[in-house]
Amino acid sequence: MIPHLLVGCDGLNSIVRETLHQMSGRSHLFEMQKFPSPSSGLKYKVLSLPPQFPLSEQPGDISQSTMAYAIRSNFKGRNKAISLGLLPLKNQDFPRTANIIAYPEHQIWQLKTKEEIAEFFKQAFPQIPIEKIISSEEIARFTSSDGGKFPVPQYCEGLYKILGNPDNNEGTAVILFGDAVHCFPPDIGQGVNSALEDIYVFQEILTETQDNLSQALPQYQKIRQPDIKALIRLVQISYPWQYNQDPLQKRLWSLNFFLRLVLSKSLPFIFYPHSFVMIQNQELSYSEILTKSNRTTQILLMTIVILILFFSTKFSF
Repeated sequence: MIPHLLVGCDGLNSIVRETLHQMSGRSHLFEMQKFPSPSSGLKYKVLSLPPQFPLSEQPGDISQSTMAYAIRSNFKGRNKAISLGLLPLKNQDFPRTANIIAYPEHQIWQLKTKEEIAEFFKQAFPQIPIEKIISSEEIARFTSSDGGKFPVPQYCEGLYKILGNPDNNEGTAVILFGDAVHCFPPDIGQGVNSALEDIYVFQEILTETQDNLSQALPQYQKIRQPDIKALIRLVQISYPWQYNQDPLQKRLWSLNFFLRLVLSKSLPFIFYPHSFVMIQNQELSYSEILTKSNRTTQILLMTIVILILFFSTKFSF
């Protein structure tokens, strides 16, 4: 049986995309184009914590499931400092998860036994009763886990391929969704959202073309491709320093963020807020967000140049 439509949504290491790449010969349509990011290559592991856990030895000082937490370690330095990042949960009965994200050469990744890991956490977080929060079983699971690594922001130009004439039952149409066509670190939280948007856009086009794949797939690529390119650029610039890789870079990012926030509220007809804020607006496409962000950047740069010229001219006389 030959399928009319084959959907490639099999992740970063997509076999479907790789097969299309091999079939394309010298064409680079299905070859992933990679772009640098400060968060690429960071290693991570996840700790599972109780739904509510003590924040101190004080009675009643218990964590709230609806609150986010960033628990900083007592250690300093790039290869020793660490933090536990917990996102809020609506269901107070669900276990909490704490993400540990650090450079590959960080000390925690060099520890090989559960005893070493337990002692590291105990010394790193003396401000919380860590032994009452993380069970010995969880320490053992964490130690044996391989963890993961943030990928490089990347996408491929080709989103589909038509083999034969699938509309007449004489071939197969192939389409790519999600990480199979665009993959990146989780900095802006758009991995699942962008994949769902791929599907939504394609479904809308199928309705418009009355399920004619020969018309729908080229139209899907034409509409979706600019947003995918914009998304990858947004990943690079929006919030890549949030993992405390470089305190100076994070401060500069914060300065840029609050400057745009203040200007966008004071002069909303000229300036837009930071791209990380605009991403939360579901009414804006990735292309629109990037365009607005670039416009604000250009205005800021022009303003700086004008001020430099003004003051240099003023003090030269």
